[in-house]
Amino acid sequence: MSVDPRAAATPDTIPDEELEAEVPGLTVGIGDQVPSVGLRASDGYLLNLRSFVGKQLAVFVFFAAPTAEGVQQRRGTRLAEMLAGGARRLAGAGVAVVGITCDSEEQQRSWIEERRFPYLLFSDERRSAVERLGIPLTQANRNYNVARPIALVVSRDGRIAAIIADPEPDYAVDIVLAAVRRAEGRDEDEAGS
Repeated sequence: MSVDPRAAATPDTIPDEELEAEVPGLTVGIGDQVPSVGLRASDGYLLNLRSFVGKQLAVFVFFAAPTAEGVQQRRGTRLAEMLAGGARRLAGAGVAVVGITCDSEEQQRSWIEERRFPYLLFSDERRSAVERLGIPLTQANRNYNVARPIALVVSRDGRIAAIIADPEPDYAVDIVLAAVRRAEGRDEDEAGS
């Protein structure tokens, strides 16, 4: 199925493969519980990925930007900026956005000072989350980065509702919202049976 990128994304216009991506090496899938992993947030607090469970839908966006180079850096930065630009729409749908990079808190802080993001950025400098989830990485010298952006949409019960590999930055908000609507619709259908 081809999607007209100018059309508003709906569950019917986003192909299933956009929301259920096959990512080589990924150790979690649709319906799996998000693992318990503690990371340092950009606001200085240590938070667990599971701390969002039960509160609201969440999208964990793994990307490279602060210390990446070239296309990888530009794509990660563009994705982060587009999600920031869509923050009101995402919040209106009850979705919390959390960005995750393999950069240190210091590297993130410098990068964040140039931008104002309305969502948390987690440092996975020790790569505990990316390794536990099987997120593909690249390495240059001693610097690790996410190979390509991956978004995990997590439902209120802590289960992965969608896996979005390398979302097109300009349509990332629409793709995430389509995944959320689809996940909520599936929950309603199951509740009615």
